Amino acid sequence: MVKVTQEIKESLKAAKIAYLSTAALDGTPNVVPVGAFKFLDDETLLISDQFFMKTLTNLKENPKIALAWWGEKGGFQIKADITIHTDDDIFRQNVEWVHGIRDTLHPKSAIVGKITGAYIIKGGPEAGKKIL
Repeated sequence: MVKVTQEIKESLKAAKIAYLSTAALDGTPNVVPVGAFKFLDDETLLISDQFFMKTLTNLKENPKIALAWWGEKGGFQIKADITIHTDDDIFRQNVEWVHGIRDTLHPKSAIVGKITGAYIIKGGPEAGKKIL
């Protein structure tokens, strides 16, 4: 398993928006901004689904994602294999967490990603370099 560094965790925590990339089974790409995301541990990412349409269809067909962000503490791209949770403890914890952020949000599912890689996204000679 790939374990993220403290720098990556702090960078994501400081980001307000991240961009979630998926692909349909035929390879058609899709990217959406997301605002409810966090690391569950050093190997696992949680993204809360309030509004996914094409994204959820893509995730069911092709359970792989890329999540990229940039903020005050830099940015990275994470790749992960995902599972979708809609009626279990993970989903219920997701609902509780999201309601703590904004009680008017209504999660439809919890997307849990097991991290498979991390990449540098800042400009320069190492742009795009796999670091984990």
